[in-house]
Amino acid sequence: MLFKYLALASTASATCLHGLTKFKRAEGEEVKVGTFGYTATNGPLNWASLDPANEACKTGKQQSPINIDDSIALATEAPILDIPEQKVEFENLGTTVEVIVNGTTKFAGTDFRLKQFHVHTPSEHRIGEEYFPLEVHMVHEGVSNPNSLAVISVLFQMSTGTPSPLIKGLLPHVAAIATPGTKTEIESLDFAELINHVQTTPLFQYTGSLTTPPCAEGLTFLVTKEPLNLDVETYNALKGVVKFNSRYTQNVLGEENMIAIAEKSGTEQAVMPKEKVGEKNATTTATPTETVAAGAEAKGPFTKGQTLVITEIQGTPTSMVGVVVKRDWKA
Repeated sequence: MLFKYLALASTASATCLHGLTKFKRAEGEEVKVGTFGYTATNGPLNWASLDPANEACKTGKQQSPINIDDSIALATEAPILDIPEQKVEFENLGTTVEVIVNGTTKFAGTDFRLKQFHVHTPSEHRIGEEYFPLEVHMVHEGVSNPNSLAVISVLFQMSTGTPSPLIKGLLPHVAAIATPGTKTEIESLDFAELINHVQTTPLFQYTGSLTTPPCAEGLTFLVTKEPLNLDVETYNALKGVVKFNSRYTQNVLGEENMIAIAEKSGTEQAVMPKEKVGEKNATTTATPTETVAAGAEAKGPFTKGQTLVITEIQGTPTSMVGVVVKRDWKA
């Protein structure tokens, strides 16, 4: 999704949005295939190497997507969507497939224009660690300020029930855009169910980043708490064209970037998980490993998160690695 997660952000600055030229593509212009990807050296772990503008991909501390847990609040109001019946353009960007569509959305006192929606397989966001087979991003820009971007993220779940008319309506046209850089026209799509769903289901709201280069921060996401139905036939058709286009789950908002953490892995500066008591997914920096020899008394003081090599007091020495999770002895 070249823009993905551009999210409901009236606070986003022009600097944050630097490099998002695909969003400004003029009607009728040829479809430009993305230069980044999701595999090996073209994938998310190396996005910062593809362009100096992508620095936030490896240093930002408010990165998306995230695992949504009970620390993420629900939006206090619902967006109001208006998407008239219209002919739309369906295209393959290489990194996703998207539909160019016009509409309006009002949220938090700001008017937005709907510019396009695109898909991710599997979902990028997770809820309570659960991922979904498909996620749709409805990308908007501000009416009075084009740098004010907005995204509504809609999750889809495999179901034997009646599938979403919007996604089902794409099925007859998927084969026409199987090759990156191609496009086709669709006479109309049924947005009624999706509009009703977004305006009535609870929405998670948080401030994060673009989930594609340049990974710019300061963007607000609205993510549906409940999914819409997705049928197997449509899912397999979309997945066959889109392939895999989901950025890996990022760290807890405000915590160190996962790439920076990976660089320290296995070293004395490694970032270790904290004991999850009253706080989820928190991290702490480990201290050097200390060896406690057989027959010797462990000497403190020790700190929470410190690792120790523990050996037997009697018999043939064997050893194991332990981590201090609670200190209840005197130094």
